[in-house]
Amino acid sequence: MEMSHVQPVLLLLASLFFLPALRGAVDFEYCNTNREYATVSRIEVSPPVGLPDEQTININLFGYACKNIPIEIYVYVTIRYKDGHEEFLKVYHICEVIACNDPEKEIEAGTNFELPLSDVPYVDAPDDDVPYVGSAQEIKYDVSFRLQTLDQENPIPNMCVEFKVPSPAPALVSI
Repeated sequence: MEMSHVQPVLLLLASLFFLPALRGAVDFEYCNTNREYATVSRIEVSPPVGLPDEQTININLFGYACKNIPIEIYVYVTIRYKDGHEEFLKVYHICEVIACNDPEKEIEAGTNFELPLSDVPYVDAPDDDVPYVGSAQEIKYDVSFRLQTLDQENPIPNMCVEFKVPSPAPALVSI
């Protein structure tokens, strides 16, 4: 059976159509079994930008609200090392990342949402000279919803996902 010349062209066009939707998407898993407020459908991460010691990334988290998400929710971005060491990178009030036109407004249950988390510090795997980890160290980013109250310094996550940020591609430099 002879292949038509049209079929490869159609396959190429179809690939180009679907390719942008896959750009930047990363695999993720839930940090805990608590999905009280939301389920996550997709996470997209931009490549690191900026000077080497001050690089940042943008994270877009897409999800579905299982129940009303109150405006008292904070979105924490942390990194977790393989040895259990954890660092807080950035904390956003939910109104910083979605439109909270009405201070009494919540993200309503049954709706899809997007959380654009911008200017998150990029952390690369540490060098061998760091005392608590080696070069084979694995770093995972966590994004969690935490209901902040005045009497809690470190509230328990109500939803948490973790993922690895792809390393930046090496740049070609010409002199």
